[in-house]
Formats: sequence, C-alpha cells, structure tokens
Amino acid sequence: MSESASLWRAFGALLTLEDIKSRVTQVKAVSVVFIILFILMSFSSAIHLKGEWIVESLAIVAILIGLNWFLTTDTTNIVAGMMLWTVTIFTVSKAFYFDGLYDTALLLYPFVVIFAVFLGSRIMVIPLVGFMLSSYYFIAYAVSSRMIDNNVLTAYSAWAKANDMAILLVTYGLGIAVIGKFIRALITKLSQQKEQNRLANEESKKRILYSELTGLPNAVSCKHDIQVYFQKNPKNGSLLGFISLHLNNFNWINSTLGHSFGNQLLELLAKRFENLVDDKTRVYHTSNIEFSFTKRVPDYESLNDFCNQIIRMTIMPVSMPDYGYEINCSIGVAAAPFDGTTYTDLHRKASFAVYKAKEDEPNSYYFYDSEMESSIVRRLDMIRELKHAIEHNEFSLYYQPKVHLATNTIVGAEALIRWHKNGTIVPPNEFIPVAEESGLINEIGKWVIESACKECAKWQKIGMKGITVAVNLSPVQFKRGNLPSQVFRALQKYNLDPNMLELEITESLFIDNAEHVKQQIHVMAEKGINFAIDDFGTGYSNLNYLSHFNASTLKIDMSFVRNMLQNTQQQHIVNAIIKMSRVMDLENVAEGVEDEQTARELIAQGCVYGQGYFWSPPVPSDNFLRLLKQQACAA
Repeated sequence: MSESASLWRAFGALLTLEDIKSRVTQVKAVSVVFIILFILMSFSSAIHLKGEWIVESLAIVAILIGLNWFLTTDTTNIVAGMMLWTVTIFTVSKAFYFDGLYDTALLLYPFVVIFAVFLGSRIMVIPLVGFMLSSYYFIAYAVSSRMIDNNVLTAYSAWAKANDMAILLVTYGLGIAVIGKFIRALITKLSQQKEQNRLANEESKKRILYSELTGLPNAVSCKHDIQVYFQKNPKNGSLLGFISLHLNNFNWINSTLGHSFGNQLLELLAKRFENLVDDKTRVYHTSNIEFSFTKRVPDYESLNDFCNQIIRMTIMPVSMPDYGYEINCSIGVAAAPFDGTTYTDLHRKASFAVYKAKEDEPNSYYFYDSEMESSIVRRLDMIRELKHAIEHNEFSLYYQPKVHLATNTIVGAEALIRWHKNGTIVPPNEFIPVAEESGLINEIGKWVIESACKECAKWQKIGMKGITVAVNLSPVQFKRGNLPSQVFRALQKYNLDPNMLELEITESLFIDNAEHVKQQIHVMAEKGINFAIDDFGTGYSNLNYLSHFNASTLKIDMSFVRNMLQNTQQQHIVNAIIKMSRVMDLENVAEGVEDEQTARELIAQGCVYGQGYFWSPPVPSDNFLRLLKQQACAA
C-alpha cells in the first residue's frame, strides 16, 4: 500500500513540475503510466476477449510495482531498463499469439520508445528499437512460414507490412529523439528556474527572518519562536526568560569611529552571543543596538546567572585593528508566563526594565515590575503634557531676590520657572528632569532666557538700574551648540546689556564634553555675560573648572547654609568656600538664608550676597517689581 502511494506521489510531483530532474521520480511516474495501461488492458480483456491475457496483464502490473521496491538513486537505470524490456517483451508476445502485425499491442512500441528516450540514453534506446524492428520481421517470417495463422496477410504483404512498420518506427524514433532533446533542455531550464526560485525564496525568507548585518534571527523570527513555544508548551511549569540587551555607548562609537567600525563591532558581538545558543537558549538581533535572548530556566536564580554571563561576554575588551574598546550595556528581563506570553508584551516589559537599568550604573540588569511601567507611563504622560504646556504658554517665571548682605538691598534676582497646570503649580524638580530627558528643555530653556531678558530690560527702563537677572541652564542646552546664538538674540531683541544677565551652571556640566561646553561659555563670556557655579560643594568641586570656564560667582548650596548654625562642620564648609572665593576673586552667594541670625553669620564670615525666604520666596514678576519699588521708596 505504501509503495502504491509512493508511485502516485511521484506521478503527481512530475505533473506539477516538482522535483522534475529527479531520476527516481521520473521512473516512478513512467511506472504509473504503464500500470494504468495494463490495468485498463485487463478490463478490456475481461470484456472483449473472455478473460484472455488478464493474468499476464496483471502479472506485468505486479512486476512493475515490484521493480519499484528496488528503485533507488543508484538503480534507476537498471529498473528503467527492466521495466521497458518487460513491456516490450509482453507486447511482442501478445502480438505473436494473436493478430501478428495487426495486433493492437504493437501500438505500445511508440510509447516505449518515448519513455526510453525520456528515461535513458543511447545504450538503452538502441537495443530496444533494434529488438522492436527485429520483432516486426520475426512476425512477418512467422506469417510467411505459417507459424502464425493469418487470413489477412500473404507472405509478400507480411514482409511489406513489416517494412512499413519498421520505417515508421525508425522515423518516429528519430522524431522522438529530436523532440527529446528539446524536452530535456526544457526540463533543465525549468529545473534551473525552480532552483533559482528556491534560492530567491530562501533569500527572501532570510531577509524577513534574519538580520542582514549579523546573520542572527531578527524580531520577526523571535516573535514566531515565542508563539510556537507557547503553542507547544502551554503549561510546563518552567520560566521563559526574555532578555533585552541595549548597547549604551554604541551611538557614540558610530559617530566618532564611523559606521564601518560599529558594524564590525556588532558582528563580533553576534559571534560571541552565538556561543550561548543551545537547546534552551536563543539569541536574536532585534534592532540596531539591541540583542534579545530567550532562555528556558527552572527559576529566577538561573536567569540572574545568565544575565551575568551575558554582561561578562559583552564587556570583554574588543580587539580590532587600531582600536581596543570596551562596551557597556544595560539589560532588562521579562519572565514568561508571568509577564506575558507574546513577543509584544515581553519585549515591551523588558524595555521598561532596560530603561530602569540605564538609570543605574552601566552593565547592570533589572527584572520587570509593574512600578517601572507606571513610572515610565507617568513620564510619557508628563512629556505629552509638557508639549501642551509649551504650545499653550502654561509657564511663568518667578523671581527670588538676590540681596547684598551688608546693605540689605536687592541687587538682582534669580528667575525660576513655574508650570501652572489645571490651577496648580507643578514643582520644577518634578518636570525639569523629564524635560531634560526628552529634549524639551531646549525649547523651555529658550523661552526662559527670552522671558528673563525681557523682564530685566523692563526693570532697567523704569529706573531700576543695575538689577541683574540670573537664569539656570541645563547641560542638555549645551549639546546642540547653538546656545550662544539663542542668548545673543534674546539680548539684542530686548536691548539688554549682557552684564545684566547671569547664567547659572552646575559642576556636573563639565564632566562630559568639557571642551564643547568650554567653547560656548567663552563665546558668551567674551560678550560680557556672567557665569555662576550653582550648588557649589555638592558635586565634584574641581577648582580647575573655575579657572577654565570663566566663572565669576560661586553659589553656596542651601544644604550647607540652612543648618550651618546648628552644624559646626557645615559652618566650616561655608566658611571655606567663602574664603576660597575671595582668594580667587569670585563673588559668592549663599542660598537658603531663612533667618536674620544666619544672615549675620554669613556677613561675619565675609559672604557678600544672599538668597532665601528671609527676604522673599520666589514671587511672580509683578510682586518682585513691587519689592523693587518699595526698596526705591525706602531709599
């Protein structure tokens, strides 16, 4: 039964041009044709010849099926030859015992010739055709010698009939040979086209499922594998860890060393990660700077170990021509089925964990928890709300007086942004970090500079000469390199003297891209703009920064000032900063002054300026102007 099914599959494959060049398929398909033929001949014999030659016809069918048992790639020629000779011998035997040269069985000869040309070579075709020609003359001889009773042919006409049939067979054979060449050429062409289509399909599949750069499976492949995994393992009690790895400093590598180096780096990492692949582990290149892993583990501890293994493999020094480089990464982990059972859910939650890991030190990893997602969603909501606030002018500036301690007079103000949202004020420490992270701080900062310059110019026009304004800058505002032009445009727009503007920067600004920042500060300082180091003492407190970045003022952080009377150590710190500023010829401003006693102590230590609630909290521009007018009247 299985052999019969195999024959029919081979016949169908040939008809549909599948596996068209396979010799095994071709021989099996010809076998099917002959088997069908002899089965039909058996039915015809049963109906018209009273059952004669049924046994012989069925015996041929059995022989043909039996020959297929021995059919392999090594025996195709032998089996094909035996099959064709069996049919040929049956044909001449039937013709001899029945109607001789008029027997319809001889019509099988052209079919045998066709299949011989199709399946064989000259070694197979020539003997068969020779035997067929000989059989014509043998039957003619049998008729002429009365070995066969025939009332139609005479001895002469039998030989003539044999000649005619031989000529036709030879002519037919030559025609088949010519056509066979064309058929073989067509088969070759079709086979080549099929191979090209197969290669094209494989290439297309490879492009869809694999990273062109690294050769690793991509996100589409990962999505499919996860889907298949949960279809086959709906409830097996184990964990499937989805690990997302982001290369933190890869964009810097591309921008400084070039994309060619970056691509080589990714290929090298891909080869490293491939060493982790086994029956429980898969690795994918899911985006340019992201590799993803799936790992079947019994518990979370095993995922911890695997994450550490990935990190060790990632941060191994990279040895490439002209460079020795170390990469750092951040890893996020989502565990299925608890965190989801689809690629979309697992990737999204692992990305939340990556975001958390990036906030920590390099080469760290975090497991997803719902609080991460809530925190990021809140940030995304705030980003959307900040964009709305920018578009609808929901910001305002408050001003906190800067007071000359010795005379207790207002000499300037620090501009502090406030966000009025739905009737409430959002504290800056809530939205400024989000604005910096999203890049919106550039647009907000530009508005702050313009608004502060506009207000300060207004003070000068109404007679409040010399009142300065200070504006806090974010490190992000220096990254684009266009901060000086923004400041200069604002000063020119409102015709404000650059000496009236003070820009406050923090020490952390100088840790990265120091030269880039230094250049911009120098450009602005040359125009007369003053710079103050804000929160001095809480950061790196590198004195080299003060000499290299045109700082003119030190602002003593409120964390030292507020409790200086109760904490001797903090009092000493404030005193040291004040003395240092005097030695370096820098002005000093103490922040967070909240009572008269603190103000007096600062004066005693030599502090020049102060800010704090002792004089006034940050107030709207109208209220600050009122303070200035009250001071003018008192004077």
